[in-house]
Amino acid sequence: MPPSPASDMIAAGRTDVGRVRSRNEDNFALVPQAGLVVVCDGMGGHAGGDIASRTAATTIADSIANADPQALAGAIDSVSDDTERTLSGPTAVDPGLQLAIAAVRVAVRDANRRIVGLNQERGFAEGRGMGTTVVGCLRVAGTDKLVVFHAGDSRLYRLRGGGLRQLTRDHSLYQIWLDNGGQGQAPQKNIIVRALGTTELMEPEITVHALEPGDTYMLCSDGLTGMVTDPTIAEVLGQPGADADSLCGRLIQLANEQGGVDNTTVVVARFGA
Repeated sequence: MPPSPASDMIAAGRTDVGRVRSRNEDNFALVPQAGLVVVCDGMGGHAGGDIASRTAATTIADSIANADPQALAGAIDSVSDDTERTLSGPTAVDPGLQLAIAAVRVAVRDANRRIVGLNQERGFAEGRGMGTTVVGCLRVAGTDKLVVFHAGDSRLYRLRGGGLRQLTRDHSLYQIWLDNGGQGQAPQKNIIVRALGTTELMEPEITVHALEPGDTYMLCSDGLTGMVTDPTIAEVLGQPGADADSLCGRLIQLANEQGGVDNTTVVVARFGA
């Protein structure tokens, strides 16, 4: 997909089935007028992983693009009382930021509810059937703030001043094992502990970051990070003068050259004034 023209966001995305899989269960959405980018990596194979990721990407994009501020009043209240502890860092107090966080929460909940409903229609018990990871970011209109949200092991990175930083933390057994000191045998890296469609009570993890001129943001499924190292990703993203679409293509090419054992989706976004 070519870059999306917008005064405050230039983004491009590509998705590829890889060299091994016969079906692409990844999906992504770009909504430049809302400053929104979403990447989803479906799970479930024949149970409908591709349906889950497509449902999540389109539902979240539509919900945020068409959000009604008055209808979000209840969700805004939950930002100030984060009993689920899904919002990392201090509680947001800026009204515009609160509205953006509330819109994200409502959108992800709606997507989760739809996928859970599809599983129930197909007779799957809770925790079975189709599911999907999600990672996304939303520019708060008129500010330098970026709301980042995710569930699962799809990631968001930021390249700033030549340094690459992962802004999300995988919701996986392997990450929990690392956080607890990495004692004993390591679990498989693809065992996810949070994803859309697996339970009715799923909530995304949300963080807020400040944008700076020159930042480049890269969102991806684990088909990229399982094949390409962070230093190589940083080298590609740091190529001077490269446009977002060509960067996506190069990263997918590298994943496939390393074996392409999974579907790979990459979105690159830059935000202007």
